[in-house]
Order: sequence, then C-alpha cells, then structure tokens
Amino acid sequence: MKHTLHAALAFAAATLALAAPAAADQLADIQAKGAIVCGTIGTVPPFSFQDPATRTTVGYDVDICNLIAERLSVKAEVVLVAGAARIPELNQGRLDIVTGSLGWTPERAKQVDYSYSYYFSNQMVGVTTKSGIESVKELESKRVSAQSASTSEAVAKEKLQGSQVVSFQDVPQALLALNQGRVQGLVLSELMLRDFAATSADTDNALKVVEDSTLMVEKVGVGVRKGEEPLLARINEILSEADENGTLDTIYDKWLGKDSQFNMPRSFEVAPIE
Repeated sequence: MKHTLHAALAFAAATLALAAPAAADQLADIQAKGAIVCGTIGTVPPFSFQDPATRTTVGYDVDICNLIAERLSVKAEVVLVAGAARIPELNQGRLDIVTGSLGWTPERAKQVDYSYSYYFSNQMVGVTTKSGIESVKELESKRVSAQSASTSEAVAKEKLQGSQVVSFQDVPQALLALNQGRVQGLVLSELMLRDFAATSADTDNALKVVEDSTLMVEKVGVGVRKGEEPLLARINEILSEADENGTLDTIYDKWLGKDSQFNMPRSFEVAPIE
C-alpha cells in the first residue's frame, strides 16, 4: 500500500510539472530569435540621435546596444521610444532591454532591474546668458523646463521646490521653451547643457550652465525586465569585460571623451548601481 501511495504521489508531481508553464528565460529567447531589441530615445545627442549622412540612429547608448548584441552573437535592433514610454514598452515585451539614458531612481528600480552602470551624469540647470541668472537660488518662483518622465524632471521637482517645473515630451521642446522665454531654466544633463552652450554661443539664445546647480549625480544602466536574471547577469558580464579590455573606453572616447567635441574624462566605473 505504501509503495502504491508513493507511486501515485510521484505520478501526480510529474503531471503537475508537465502542466506548469516553463519559467521565462529572455536570454534564451533572444538567442533563439537571433536579435535583441533595444529601446532608446533618438533625440538626445550624443547618446542617441539620427546621423544626417546615413539617417540611422547612432550614439553612445546605441553602441552599448551594439556591444551587447555582438557579445551575444545576435543582431541589434534599435527602436525609438519616448522617454515616458521606455519602461512601459519594456515591461509590455515590445523591447528586450532599454539602452536609452535610463538613469537610476528608486521608483524606476521598483519597476525594472538595472545593469551595472555604464555612465554617470550630473543633472544641472541651464539658463540663457541674457537672463542674468548666476545662481540656482535665483530660480526661486521661476519656471524651469524638463523632459517628461526623465530623471531631470524628477530631480527638478525634488530639488527646486520653489520653482514651477514645466514638463515637455522631449529635450528639443524643453530647450525651445527656454529660448522663447516661456521658462527661465532648463534641467538637463551637464553634458547636453554644455553642448548647447557651445553651439549657441554666438546666437541671440546663448545658453550657459549655472555652475552651482548640480542637483544630483545620475547613474545610468541598462534596463531589464524584473526576474530576467540570466539576461541581467550576462549583460553585467559583458559590461565588465568591456571595461577591463578597453572596449568601453573606446566607445566612451568616441562619443564623450578625447575623440569627441566634449573631451570629457571618464569619471565612472562599471559597478553595481546602489
């Protein structure tokens, strides 16, 4: 009788195991289809933007996607998404990963997992030179713009509580609002602000960075859906290897460092985001 009971229990357990759906493994799915779909914004040079000569999307974030695809021996497919759509599109399965300047925040970390950091960015404030604004304190009771659903928007609302934060769908619209005088400040990454300052220096809308306005240091990683541990571990391994063998330095120097117009020394390590 005891043997019969054990046999029945074993049969039942085997039946349940066969009936239960197999655990998802996105890494295996990506390798099976031979492609990885990376979400990026596409309007944020030098991270992701359209090359006017080739009309393809290029940039630092795009090359991070290409790096991951190459190491996985699959094709990279870059899909442009609005900043606010990055996490929803990822979690709804239309993207495999996000390599779209996805800065870490506690709220985002509840929705997606982050890879090791592949970039650090200071969030600062830009103003027009003709505004006469020299200090972040002078933005009290004034309007500042930021891209919706971005780290810039979140940190502006947290750190500039005396200002009115006006959100726009993308960075060009937020910049246009500043140039038109509809806002008095623009919250954005230091790199982009200094680029805008350099390119606008001889125009009526010359921009400058408010030097005492560092609101936060943003850590950027690859966004991965929750629970996809094999994929996350492999991406972390790829980023670490690229850091050790100099590949990441080459990508950084091309878009942000010594081989670019910015000539910004790399100041971050590939490491877990805390």
